[in-house]
Amino acid sequence: MFDLVSSNPLIQTMDRAMSLASQRMELIASNMANIDTPGYRTQDFNFQAALKNEMARLDGKQMPISQTHPMHFQIQMDHSLPPSAEMQRPAYERNDGNDVSLDRESAALARTQGAYTLSASFAQQELRKIYTIIRDGKA
Repeated sequence: MFDLVSSNPLIQTMDRAMSLASQRMELIASNMANIDTPGYRTQDFNFQAALKNEMARLDGKQMPISQTHPMHFQIQMDHSLPPSAEMQRPAYERNDGNDVSLDRESAALARTQGAYTLSASFAQQELRKIYTIIRDGKA
């Protein structure tokens, strides 16, 4: 049977965008929770680059990675945190080695929440269309 939800590219893309946004919000929350931890370093990843990478993977435009020699590093294909495309350079560092900035983390959290909300809205609209098609029996 044809699956209208899992075969829909917009829903797949929005699902992955929401997953990446959730992962980033967890990191930001962890950074904020450790604002007073001596020596704590800010953790983050480039959300836009990770989303572009996921979209390319979903479109099939990303080259598959394979291990061609036994001495190469092992390839891990999982949905863990995406690699950071750029090092986060702190604007300042306290004397205890902590580089968490509440202002920077709050701004990043607001941007990421906006991306999550937008992705959820697009997915919800697409699901409503599918529901209407099923309810009315028309394509």
